[in-house]
Amino acid sequence: MKLKYRFVVREISDQHIAVAVGKDNARFNGMVKLNETGAFLMELLNQGDTTERELLQAVINKYDVAEDRARENLSAFLKTLRDGGLLTE
Repeated sequence: MKLKYRFVVREISDQHIAVAVGKDNARFNGMVKLNETGAFLMELLNQGDTTERELLQAVINKYDVAEDRARENLSAFLKTLRDGGLLTE
């Protein structure tokens, strides 16, 4: 899976946001507000094709969190991206 659009993720005034760039800005006009983990995941998804398992392992390694908790939160985040039409599988 990967992001359907190319995003730039930035932290502005302690808030993480993602904004589509280039031609994608005309197709996705808006921004996505993220927490720190969401910003981390968006950066990984921006790099190209990845699997849910690879994302899960990256979250576990970075945040030292239990796998079941990481899986639950990752699933919720990916569902939000899917529902918003931001992912290609």
